[in-house]
Amino acid sequence: MSLTSASLSNIVLTQFRYKMKAYIGVFLALILVQVLGIFLATLGTSFGSISNNLYSIYFEGYSSSAVIILTFIWAFMNAILITTKAYREDDFTFVSTRISYNLANMLFLITISGIGAITALLSNGIIRLFVYFTADVDVFLVLNSEVGISYYGVGLISTFLYVLLFAIAGYVIGMMIQISRLFLLLIPAIFITFTYLERLEMIVGFYFLEQSFLVFVVKVITTILIGSAFILVLSNRLEVRR
Repeated sequence: MSLTSASLSNIVLTQFRYKMKAYIGVFLALILVQVLGIFLATLGTSFGSISNNLYSIYFEGYSSSAVIILTFIWAFMNAILITTKAYREDDFTFVSTRISYNLANMLFLITISGIGAITALLSNGIIRLFVYFTADVDVFLVLNSEVGISYYGVGLISTFLYVLLFAIAGYVIGMMIQISRLFLLLIPAIFITFTYLERLEMIVGFYFLEQSFLVFVVKVITTILIGSAFILVLSNRLEVRR
């Protein structure tokens, strides 16, 4: 019997620190994805014109929506990636249980979701600078406005929760695929069916069209907790399958 025993928290933190160092490709992918998003955003996201007998005004709208959407996809894909066999076997170098394995992965997903959300919102400043130096200054000044700090706080929390929601969804799907390759066919079939029955639009509206910020937070956090519980159930199934 060993005279020293590692606590669950120490095991989880050890695995988490390892993942932050070893999975550097996740952050390189984030940089590439957000650079692509910034490039797409600088092309303009909305266009319009106003004219009368005296003058004509043409305007373009710019936002970081493309960066944020690509960050969602990045979180989703990387969450699937860390459930693959190659990544799971990395944890065999540590004293590990399925609980510590999943908790470390969850902590990792929370961290990269926070980083992704912050950098996605900061990209808005880069887009504004690009527009400032490449477009008419007067047009840029018209778009500029004073916004309270609370607006940015709400935006950061909302973006973080959305990114984490996509990460959890990717993790659940990745675990399902690891249990059975049949899910590779079943999941797209469900997606197509939901789209055909207009259920997908209802689901999107449930999360993205909520007017109350507090209700939105409750919805997303509840979904994340349910997804986390489901992950533990799937992990038990995967453990038996091994």
